Amino acid sequence: MNKSLLLSIVILCTFTSCKKGFIDRYGPFYISSDTTVFYEGTSWGRIDINFDKMIEDYPNIQSITFSSHCPGSNNDEALYRAANKVRNQGIKTILTSESKVESGAVDLFISGASRTIDDGAKIGVHSWSYGGGTDGVDLPEDHEDHQMYLDFYSEMFENEELGIEFYWFTLESASGDDIHYMSNEEIEHFELATD
Repeated sequence: MNKSLLLSIVILCTFTSCKKGFIDRYGPFYISSDTTVFYEGTSWGRIDINFDKMIEDYPNIQSITFSSHCPGSNNDEALYRAANKVRNQGIKTILTSESKVESGAVDLFISGASRTIDDGAKIGVHSWSYGGGTDGVDLPEDHEDHQMYLDFYSEMFENEELGIEFYWFTLESASGDDIHYMSNEEIEHFELATD
């Protein structure tokens, strides 16, 4: 095979790649069927745009199942726009026994209109961070930078007070460069599963 053809194939696979068994891809969203999505990877600053395009092409999406590699987000504002759209579309989110969601991926999971968590799923939380050693937990509770998160959790939890408690729990659970995997008791206390 000549080098230019091989290079073209590699570039095509890189930019249009779908994992085997999936029919389409929009950033971290892999389309399994007209109604089901598999989520894997980090959510970048275009996750809300990826979600809009996915729903435009697949308007009957009913569920998002999370993979064993969902490390979080690098842009919480874009993530929260996408998460609100997940909720508004009435999409169910699912953690299988193999799922591992961390940081911002947890936020996307809790945006599900209903949420299923199988035994063995891992849910990792920590404080958000500015980088450079300053975490959200280091700020006073009345600092304005908490507000976006408080608003989000208040909206996503049926019990607004529980959502606010969950936010402070995530901040205090681990520093921004560490992770705390929630126990079954913590998952139950915060009512992360609704099914």
